[in-house]
Amino acid sequence: MLKKHQIKILLFSILCSILFSNCATQLKTITDSSLLFTENSNVIELENRNRRKFDNAVIADLDQDGYLDILLTEHSRRVEIYWNNKGIFSKGEPFIFGDTHGIAIGDYNFDGIIEILVQSGGGDGKNPRKIKYYNVSKKRKITKGGEYKHFDGSRGRAVKLVDVDNNGSLDLITSAFPAIKHLDKGNVVYKRDDKLEFDFVSYLPHADRMAMRTSLTDFNNDNITDVIFHGGNRFVAVNGNKGLTFEDVTQSLFKDLTNIKLINSVSEIDFDNDGDTDLFLTRSKHPFDSESEYDETQKTFYFFARRKAFEYNNLEVEGDLKIENLQMAFPNFDIFIGENKTSYKRKKDKHGHIDATITQKEAKGFPEDISKKALYIGYLGNNLWKIAGHTNSPTSAVLHNVISKPAVIELKIMPAKLLENRNGVFVDVTNQLNINIKEQTTSAAVGDFNNDGWSDLFIVRYGKSASTIAQFLYLNQEGKKFVKQENHGIIRKELGATGMGADAFDYDKDGDLDIIYSNERGKWHLFTNNSKNDNNFIEVNVGYSPSKKATAMGAVLNFSACGNQYKRVVGATSSSYSHTFNTFLHVGLGKCKKVENATLTWSNGETLPLQINDLNKIYTAGNIKLK
Repeated sequence: MLKKHQIKILLFSILCSILFSNCATQLKTITDSSLLFTENSNVIELENRNRRKFDNAVIADLDQDGYLDILLTEHSRRVEIYWNNKGIFSKGEPFIFGDTHGIAIGDYNFDGIIEILVQSGGGDGKNPRKIKYYNVSKKRKITKGGEYKHFDGSRGRAVKLVDVDNNGSLDLITSAFPAIKHLDKGNVVYKRDDKLEFDFVSYLPHADRMAMRTSLTDFNNDNITDVIFHGGNRFVAVNGNKGLTFEDVTQSLFKDLTNIKLINSVSEIDFDNDGDTDLFLTRSKHPFDSESEYDETQKTFYFFARRKAFEYNNLEVEGDLKIENLQMAFPNFDIFIGENKTSYKRKKDKHGHIDATITQKEAKGFPEDISKKALYIGYLGNNLWKIAGHTNSPTSAVLHNVISKPAVIELKIMPAKLLENRNGVFVDVTNQLNINIKEQTTSAAVGDFNNDGWSDLFIVRYGKSASTIAQFLYLNQEGKKFVKQENHGIIRKELGATGMGADAFDYDKDGDLDIIYSNERGKWHLFTNNSKNDNNFIEVNVGYSPSKKATAMGAVLNFSACGNQYKRVVGATSSSYSHTFNTFLHVGLGKCKKVENATLTWSNGETLPLQINDLNKIYTAGNIKLK
């Protein structure tokens, strides 16, 4: 009789052969030690509707019950909250509505409960907003705390809670999408203040206007948080110094790598276990540029347009027009059919996708006047269709049964980059380490997914929106190279979607890392790690410092094991706008059976030696509760 994991493997093999004509030749025999990720609706009931997204999931033990909860942003609609009930998620009542960007989690006022900071969007620059905050009780009651009225309103993007002055309390770093004349005021640091909550300190160095993505790291292992602002045609690396001072060190740290453009995410990864911080960069185009793609096998055509007039003429379609995952956003939701401009009536809310079939008869002809900003669809005869319009907001869709290839826009090659930290200077080792990605990517989740003692990379792909695709999983081969895993099971099935954000966390506390990721104009996905092996691991759940004067945010776990140095940081994430608060630090150990010199260091410098004698268990370190 087949075992449970063997049944999953068999089902995946069948699915793979259906979805990919060449998959059968690529799929290797899966052994018990191989990786396989699966989705399970019994674990979490995520909405089965395609919607716009924003950034990564935000992960934190919000109710402090020992299990990690998640916040999922549906861009311009609301944020969904899922409570973790010992490895099974239940959906909570939403409390954050509207256009939402960065979210940060932490106990910044030492009241023993978690605060959530939220940066709302700025209405395309017409309605600048200020950061709001909420409180989460241990009984899962969420109350609105208020708004930081003394902040400047902005088209805010990133919100990061971080102890920038190493006194144990959490300060605040924010970024925005500033007007060109206000570039020097886009990035801000605020100091924790009992009266004001946060008090303005200074503006931080900036790059260009699109470099509003914000990533935290520690370039030089001095226990002071450093910052990278990125996303545009150049990036800026900002070194944190004592006394709340900051310095632009881009040239000295990155030298000839300063010309790397359009960095989507920055992930910390010590790929060689030498104890310092290396960086992995994903890259993709600006999200405003037009796109069009065609899948010759599936006969599907995808288009994306924003703020420009668009026209797809003489589309040869077999039969009626089948539209999948049509999405439009505020303020342009109108769809007009045929010469008479018959208005399409939606059956569901405007924030999600539409699937529709339009007959040749009802779409006959194309209107002469298309001056109103909307989407226009018309049938021209002889199996030819025309789709045109002009919308301020993003408009995208997939058309089926397109039997001849239309004109398409080829996406530029933007290879992801692995940068090694060599004595404080970063060097490109992407090719040397066998990472060969000749396309665009949006995010990465770092983790030791097979517990062999070496950090791996799950990478989310951008584009290929007319097709069904598998995401990338690169397994670390003892720090010497990475090998692409072909049979991991994480497949993007949504047509018309593209990659968004990803993070790794052990939601079920079984000792291996699971993956949560999203597709823009698609869905959220939680993939459970079903790998079978006899590798060892440890996890450390970090609380407040021994003196209770520092929160877990930014705390660093260091230890040695079998000749390797390991380092894990609370709050590490590839998220460019939000700041997760995952206090569970996971380390795979492979066959190693001894952990030595384990130490936790909090942001205020407090240290705590750890005695880790038993493996394959979760330790608790520090004060989990203040009261």
